[in-house]
Amino acid sequence: MSPICFLLNATVYPVLVPVGFMVLTLIIFICLAAWTSLLREEISNHQEFHNKRQQEELKLSKPVSPASPFSLSKVQLGVWTMVISSSYLYLALFKGACADTEINQTALVLLGIFSGTAVSSKIIDKREIKDQRPRHQNTPSRGFFADILSDDLGISIHRFQHVVWTLVGIIAYLYQMGEIKTSCVMPELSNTLLALMGISSATFVAIQSKENDPGAATKTLVADQPTVPAPASPIHPYQPPPASQAPPQQAYANSGGNAFYG
Repeated sequence: MSPICFLLNATVYPVLVPVGFMVLTLIIFICLAAWTSLLREEISNHQEFHNKRQQEELKLSKPVSPASPFSLSKVQLGVWTMVISSSYLYLALFKGACADTEINQTALVLLGIFSGTAVSSKIIDKREIKDQRPRHQNTPSRGFFADILSDDLGISIHRFQHVVWTLVGIIAYLYQMGEIKTSCVMPELSNTLLALMGISSATFVAIQSKENDPGAATKTLVADQPTVPAPASPIHPYQPPPASQAPPQQAYANSGGNAFYG
């Protein structure tokens, strides 16, 4: 065997197998996310969805996506699943000495946080569907970022901070993954960062439970309506007051029938 072939067999081929498997898994995940309902909201009222789609097409004067919006809780669970599983495969397959790598506490906490968020969101959705509430999820997708950052009132701060802390956690996790040179231990995030992501998830679930609340929706509609002033009383043209009439004179009848003033 030539030195080049030996070098390829010793270095390149063992790397191509795990990397190719990871890339293939990532492509499958992206395709399922784009063309299926894997990461999208459930449509509870197709007639409402159809009406809103027609309104959007008339408003924008262009075709609107027939797909339902992306779900923030499903997106986060899917992304973290891919990050942790890819990290595990990287250590177990890419590094030959790490075949016995174990899932550590950080990975379990992260999957627990976002699995719990996804389950709580699903329970809230099922309750709203059972109550037959009008839901902002019955709206055509307006794009990935607009979907995950929007609630019934538009772009919301609680969804924004939830996405921010998720991105912070992913960046920190992948950075530590890249710093692994010799050890076979999966990345560890600080307890403070894990607590922040847990608080962020709890805040998101608590506010999501009130997004399609009928009472809140009614109050919002009333508050958004402009105040119409009461109609002013009509102004009539000027009319002069009637002329005063002199008191009738007392007539004194005389024998000749003429008025006599004494």
